[in-house]
Amino acid sequence: MSKAPTRPAYRQDEHQETYLYQPVAPHADAVRIAMVYPAPYQIAMSSLGYLVLFQQMDINPDIDVRRIYADTLTEHNPRELEFMGLSFAFELDIVKVLDIYAAYDIPMFAKDRERSHPLIFAGGPVPMSNPEPFAEFFDFFLIGEGEEVMVKLMEAYRKYRDIPDREELIHRLATEVPGLYAPGMYDVAYEGPDGPISAITPKYPDIPMPVQKQLIANMDDYIASTPIISDKAIFSNTLLVEVMRGCAHRCRFCLASYSMLGPMGSGLPPARGGTIEKIIKIIENGIQYTDKVGLLGALVSDHPEFPVLCDYLDAKEGLSISSSSLRVDTLTQQIANTFKKGGQKQLTLAIETGSERMRRRINKNLKHPQILEAAAMMSKAGLEGVKFYGMVGLPDEDDHDVELLADLLKEVRKDNPKLKIHLGCSSFVPKAGTPFQWQPKISNKLVDHRFNILRKHLLKTADVRASSAKWDYFQAFLSRGDRRLSKLIVRFYELGGSLGSVNRAYKELKEEGKVDFPDLDWYALRERPENEILPWEMISLGVPKHILYKEGLPPPGFENAKFTN
Repeated sequence: MSKAPTRPAYRQDEHQETYLYQPVAPHADAVRIAMVYPAPYQIAMSSLGYLVLFQQMDINPDIDVRRIYADTLTEHNPRELEFMGLSFAFELDIVKVLDIYAAYDIPMFAKDRERSHPLIFAGGPVPMSNPEPFAEFFDFFLIGEGEEVMVKLMEAYRKYRDIPDREELIHRLATEVPGLYAPGMYDVAYEGPDGPISAITPKYPDIPMPVQKQLIANMDDYIASTPIISDKAIFSNTLLVEVMRGCAHRCRFCLASYSMLGPMGSGLPPARGGTIEKIIKIIENGIQYTDKVGLLGALVSDHPEFPVLCDYLDAKEGLSISSSSLRVDTLTQQIANTFKKGGQKQLTLAIETGSERMRRRINKNLKHPQILEAAAMMSKAGLEGVKFYGMVGLPDEDDHDVELLADLLKEVRKDNPKLKIHLGCSSFVPKAGTPFQWQPKISNKLVDHRFNILRKHLLKTADVRASSAKWDYFQAFLSRGDRRLSKLIVRFYELGGSLGSVNRAYKELKEEGKVDFPDLDWYALRERPENEILPWEMISLGVPKHILYKEGLPPPGFENAKFTN
């Protein structure tokens, strides 16, 4: 294999890194920024979005960029940094974010920071959906895909770099950088301490309302692939390549689908990918340094030229090939054979439910025979197993719908006795920006009841791995929460940041008379009325609110659908 450009790793004694690009030395007056991933090194080095943005800045001589992880805090003086940019993928990441602030002696709340502190921003799935519970901890958020927004942010900052007042600087950036949402530039009023929002008002007339999500039109210019290969990454020594971005199928609960939809009239397709020639060229370059390739995307097999990619991969001897989950109705025998030849022992299919009526309810347009056929293809290819993703607690679900999922997997086992069956199951969490953002979440007690239905019925059929009902509840109250929750988040953090700390934090605040926000069930379990002002309405994800609401309603005839497959 060829030798790639290399330079010292952050901790050379532990991490050996191979750069697939040539870093550029920064100028003396370059903007100083730390890209922060609030998780250990091995997880960060498998985060494609984080690494791609780092590479983009590392080849720009106008930017002096360095990396920080939760377990590799270095001796940077925060007063020497101008920016700290965080990748924010999961709600619980806030614990590590606050740990990093403490390690660098940075005030927890944005309002308490001085001009000499770095400007702190975040991007990723959490702020792209609902950043409001975390609004008081950040100076601003970048909403949408970051590759082009980061360029515009750096250009705008260089113009206003010498402004001495922190708020004025953020104000200028908020008016000039598309997709930049600065919470401090908006006032939020409530219908009392335990009521919903009554108004969201920009503080200045030139502040955008709403902030528009930013998406990339030409994917050929921005196909994401691993720029730094590490043997300590979760995906060790693996070249990750983004085949598709977004999803055209619009499952009603799915943030990955709706967050990637372009504004109405924009002409952007709901699922975007680079040309297969460009993807193959990236792989061809990467396999000079590694024999492992991982294909990423919400639906990699939806790429119109995916069979061409399979032909290319089939011709490569000794290449290990893996993929994120596949869609049942685009799986072919060729695809199953390609992954088998690439060393995969099992493939993952996201089916969510075994009930035909519930698949109609969530717009998962799969038919029972298609699922059975996909499993048969895997068996024929010689794969050892299949992993299904399931979900309980979906809107209008009944216990019998859950039993039908068990029945489906029993049928798969009966038809394919040598195939090992695995079921990864979570409970439905309503996500902001999706048609189900108004829907209630079921209680933890009911979640555990439905998980137990699956465990009981699949005891001899499948390996069932269920998510934590408490973790799903934590996601639920934050995913539709507002900025009043910052007080709870701080106390939760002070108590150790474990899931068991949530109720204790709320109880302590209540005993101290400091609860000036609704109870957590109000956020997590409550169904919202259509006309309620939602906390994230200062952000536009592209689909008008009335259309989202209509898409979240049951399809015609759903009430009379039979519990059968």
